[in-house]
Amino acid sequence: MTVFRRHFLKLQFVLVITAILGFYYPKIWEQLRSISFITKNGNLSAEKYNDLLFTKGQLTAFNGVVEQPIYLALLGRVYDVSSGVKHYGPGCTYHFFAGKDASIAFITGDFENYKEDEADNVLTLKTSEILSLINWEKFYENDYIYKGKVIGRFYDESGHPTKYEKKFRALAEEAEFDRFNKEKLREKYPDCNIEWSLEKGSHVWCTKSSGGKERDWIGYPRKLYETGNENFRCACVKKEDLETNEVVIKPYDDCESKSQECYYYVN
Repeated sequence: MTVFRRHFLKLQFVLVITAILGFYYPKIWEQLRSISFITKNGNLSAEKYNDLLFTKGQLTAFNGVVEQPIYLALLGRVYDVSSGVKHYGPGCTYHFFAGKDASIAFITGDFENYKEDEADNVLTLKTSEILSLINWEKFYENDYIYKGKVIGRFYDESGHPTKYEKKFRALAEEAEFDRFNKEKLREKYPDCNIEWSLEKGSHVWCTKSSGGKERDWIGYPRKLYETGNENFRCACVKKEDLETNEVVIKPYDDCESKSQECYYYVN
């Protein structure tokens, strides 16, 4: 009877412990998930275990010089480019980018005048340059391994986007929209054919395939000024669009309004 009672008490103890764990396990697990883990390299993990957070100082260790993987950052996001060691390794063409966020240099190509405080200040760039950076970002997302984020201009100490990052993304979205509109305009007003000779000067003319756009109409050469651009391009314009208010178009001097080719000299 004593043995039976001992086993019965053990069974009760197990049931109580199981009930406690069953109640608290989800909460314990959620607490564990919220802890920021520190790796042997001193890098903090963000919300995902493979989404690391780096200070600028920590990132510099990953330059491939002392048997470390090679990381670079672009727009505050860190990528493992070790598989491209022939490009990013010590002494190679793009080793400059290893261990740092030098986003500006992707546009300027200036590897000599590196200033850490301004090297990722991308809000100073033009719209076309912002689009170029977005293309670089897509390249690294597709071709290399994303590792995490740099604490600083783009992400805070919890890995959350800063106001700066949000502003940049808003500008990038506007730039993408602007590019889309320009592409639509080029479909509607395709480029002219153009050539230059010493004897005749510049020669512009329209065909059914000028500007690389195949179509069933030819159009008339016009100077087309896009919004925010002081320079013009030669565009082929349909007869019904010659009085458009969608864009600013002007005829070429000394050229018949319904001529499909024009000659002009640039002073």
